[in-house]
Amino acid sequence: MNYYLFSGKNAPKVASAFAPEGTKPIYELILELDNLNELPFEFELVKLTVGRNGLIKSNDLSNLEVIWLDYQPDNKIGSLFSKKIKTIITEHLTGNEGIDWLTAKVNGNGEQRTYYIPRFEKMLNVLNFEKCTYNKIAGGVIIPCFSLEKVKNYSIFHQPDSTEFLWKIPTGLYISETLKKAIQKEKCTGVSFERTWVS
Repeated sequence: MNYYLFSGKNAPKVASAFAPEGTKPIYELILELDNLNELPFEFELVKLTVGRNGLIKSNDLSNLEVIWLDYQPDNKIGSLFSKKIKTIITEHLTGNEGIDWLTAKVNGNGEQRTYYIPRFEKMLNVLNFEKCTYNKIAGGVIIPCFSLEKVKNYSIFHQPDSTEFLWKIPTGLYISETLKKAIQKEKCTGVSFERTWVS
């Protein structure tokens, strides 16, 4: 069985959900969200274009073919999923993952849509510690290697984090090949898969 890093697809021009100016970074927000089911702010869609000197941000969405993606890029959370992806993930959960969902409101082009953010209720033990590559100076895992024996019980999982809480809403999500195929079968937009190391 193969497993994959599940992320948003890079594009030279894309609509991205931006949080209001001054919104706390995710590592400060996570603990405040513990007793909430919805983000306490709304996102606004902007157009991001890759330019010579970096990203160009614009409020003009008019020349984008598609603005609403199933894996919507954003500047705060890292995993805004459409109801379609949420449904596919939910249908494939083994029951061992310990996931609940936060909702997020996204405004753009004169309408508002609800997106979903997976939140883990427990830190999952998934690494093959002997085969991971570590930062010898600062510590921590640089290149994860997941234990097949451990991850076979999950359809979706996170890389453990050295902090006490960043695993709850991780920036990196990993999925089984079965879940990957289900997402591809439903032709979900904005998605990318990169095979990850499992041993």
